[in-house]
Amino acid sequence: MTLASIAFKTEFAVDMTCQNCVNSVQGALREISGIERYDIDLENKRVTVTGKTPPSQLLSALKSTNRQVIVRGSSPSNPNTASSFPQTAAVSILESPLPLPTSIASTSNILLATSPSNPKHDPNPTEKGLPGMNEEEFSQKVFGIARFVQIAPKTVLMDLTVRLPPPARVGLNSNTENDWNVYVSTTGNMINPPITTGKEFLKLGEIKPDKEGYGDLFKEVNGDLWEWIGRGCIVQAKDSSSTSTSISSSSAPREDTSSSNSTIGKIFAGVVARSAGAWGNEKTVCACSGRTMWEEGRDMEKKTKL
Repeated sequence: MTLASIAFKTEFAVDMTCQNCVNSVQGALREISGIERYDIDLENKRVTVTGKTPPSQLLSALKSTNRQVIVRGSSPSNPNTASSFPQTAAVSILESPLPLPTSIASTSNILLATSPSNPKHDPNPTEKGLPGMNEEEFSQKVFGIARFVQIAPKTVLMDLTVRLPPPARVGLNSNTENDWNVYVSTTGNMINPPITTGKEFLKLGEIKPDKEGYGDLFKEVNGDLWEWIGRGCIVQAKDSSSTSTSISSSSAPREDTSSSNSTIGKIFAGVVARSAGAWGNEKTVCACSGRTMWEEGRDMEKKTKL
């Protein structure tokens, strides 16, 4: 497991109801490397972990207790050091900016399987089955999530987890290991990346998903997170670089609708949006829907298996 060089704090909402819940959470966190301390608040259903462990690893450990867990925010752990640089945390939800055909999208996800641009569009998708991925394995619209937190001047911590379609589904070579480029784009226009997102603003690294499509990347990146807000976080298959606009070209991308079709299922992207830091999110009800955070969390879990 890769650890950060500087300790930071991550806050989780955990649906705990009794001391047995607390004991389970303690047991899940006790043996994880990189943790310096953790605080469990049963009354407020809050767990705060300080250390160098990736939030995705902490999330997996907490979920292993069979309780609902929601990441509430991350921040630098040292308030004295934190006052010397902007306190910024951000998140990017990775989806397919282009409509996915039913051969890639889940047949149970109506939003994906019945896109108007889908040649097999069916106004009554629940009346008959649609060809697609295994229903139980691929039911998400969300294909990944990237979390960012400024932990020191010019140091941003990135924790990225993805689950991508199998290579054969999107026309990639399934006989070889397929690398994916991860970068922050020039703009946050998600209509048709990489054409509309422009050239690469900052390279974040590369990931190599396993045969199930799972991949992760936890690293420290040199930069100021406030400069990334509103831009796009892009995960792009290397195999698609020859048929799509070059992200490193010094000239502005050229509008080419024919190349966009070849990137379907090979580019996943999301806008880098500011998020709460630790202790910075007291919201328990979503103002948009009126649902509680637990209801919103269950809805998200239906869209992703991350």
